[in-house]
Amino acid sequence: MIALQDRARREGGNAVVNIRSYYKKNEVNSSSEFECGAGAVMAGVTLEGEVVTLK
Repeated sequence: MIALQDRARREGGNAVVNIRSYYKKNEVNSSSEFECGAGAVMAGVTLEGEVVTLK
């Protein structure tokens, strides 16, 4: 989420909308859930979204 926030600032926006997770070719588009991978040492998730400017 911090990376999405940083991206929005770099691109001149102030919000990221339509956030979805993408893991092993499976996209999850939900306002309350995401899919990630977890192993013995680390976990990972890819989040995608659209940078916008809200008033």
